Amino acid sequence: MIDEHPAAGPGLIRGLLGALFLVAAYFAIDQIESAGYALFATAFGLHMVSHGEMGLLPYASLMLVRLALDLLVVAGVIAILGRPWRGFPLMGPRPVPLTFAGLAIRLMVMIATILAIIASGSATVAASAQTATSAAVYGSGWLVFDFIGAAGEELYGRVAILLVAQSLIGWRGAIVVSGLMFSVLHLVNPGVSWLWLLRLFVQGALLAYAVYRTGSIWWSIGYHTGWNWASAPLFGAAGSGYLDQGHLFDFRPTGSLWITGGPIGPEGSVFAFLAVLCAFGLFKATTSSSRLRNSLST
Repeated sequence: MIDEHPAAGPGLIRGLLGALFLVAAYFAIDQIESAGYALFATAFGLHMVSHGEMGLLPYASLMLVRLALDLLVVAGVIAILGRPWRGFPLMGPRPVPLTFAGLAIRLMVMIATILAIIASGSATVAASAQTATSAAVYGSGWLVFDFIGAAGEELYGRVAILLVAQSLIGWRGAIVVSGLMFSVLHLVNPGVSWLWLLRLFVQGALLAYAVYRTGSIWWSIGYHTGWNWASAPLFGAAGSGYLDQGHLFDFRPTGSLWITGGPIGPEGSVFAFLAVLCAFGLFKATTSSSRLRNSLST
């Protein structure tokens, strides 16, 4: 069961302790993450960005470190709030179908965003110069580690933050907080724009709502994965301000920043904002509100 109302008494104290824990984790996690990744980088001679592109192996190492740290944060929050591991929002019904449904919807709207930019005359796309084997290796590798990266971000934003915020201000307020934190966590990305940050807020709120509507984080993980993978590894556009090694296509923006997203990539395009709204409509059409009603019943 999900309590529709903020906690009181001991529950409120637990929520406040959880909030303090998250604040401490926010300021500590970057340094711990950097130290953990440095071990991989030193051992294997990895460089995150080389020749203007993010490398797959450095990214994979960073995502593994980040996932481990996010799991620790979630474990701390669950212990402080006194919640079970099994059940909402980690363990819900039909995790595999929900993951693939979220992935499919996100791939659909991201590809539509790229095609809309091209159709407007603001970009061109061509096949990259690599062998079929190289394309398969990089394409599958980025998909796997984009999934791991998305899982880590969802654990932090749609489990740890969501549960603490819910205990203090209720589930509706928690959706807003989760959306805001999704924007805040990306403030340091290269090429950041206000339109992109606004889209991140809307997307973060959608992902949080999806957790309540489906009863778990799995649709959100699939959706997050699809967006990350389709933008940079598939089309070769900048993804959150970064180009990825071994992309399958070469995306070349030529038009206005409003249409192409500029240095942040198609994620910062006005079409991407519309894509999130379309994704919300598809999500509502393909899921039932009965689980939301059941989970909020007391």
